[in-house]
Amino acid sequence: MDTEVMVREAMTRTVVTIEPDATVQKAAKLMADNNIGCVVVVEGGKPVGIVTERDLAYFIAGTDLKPSLVKVRDIMSSDLKTISPDSTVTEASKLMVKYNIRRLPVIEGGRLVGIITNKDILAIAPGQIEMLREIVAMKGEGGISVHEPEPEKGTCENCGDMGVNLYEVNGSFVCEACRDDMLEGEE
Repeated sequence: MDTEVMVREAMTRTVVTIEPDATVQKAAKLMADNNIGCVVVVEGGKPVGIVTERDLAYFIAGTDLKPSLVKVRDIMSSDLKTISPDSTVTEASKLMVKYNIRRLPVIEGGRLVGIITNKDILAIAPGQIEMLREIVAMKGEGGISVHEPEPEKGTCENCGDMGVNLYEVNGSFVCEACRDDMLEGEE
């Protein structure tokens, strides 16, 4: 059972783009008109940067520049982080955390095919949580096997053995022998 969501399933396919020589005022208007937080900068059909609402705040408002006089290329982030549509949402999340970004253009064959944002990922989170609940329930019914973490060491609540690996069974932490006995009794 594959429980991983792919970027292509979560991404937004319609991406608002702008040329690097356009004004920042035009970029801000595109964002406002489309109710979005960024525009991807393309040159010759190829993504070369991104301008976000943060860029507008820091580089324009923060330095008191006039948006109609500043070019997009002057404020865009050109060290563009991208992802493939065949990557997992988990991989996208890790990239976003690593680079402290909230949006990743999705590139396939050198072409911009979408964008995935932290909001896109959050939108699928409830479904992922429900899927995990189902997996746990199936595991409890003996339906599938999920890798168990390394057991903690301690004292068995059933037989009192000390310094043994502990396993949780019906809310009690027990040694392997007691676990096997308890699970055998349930079959």
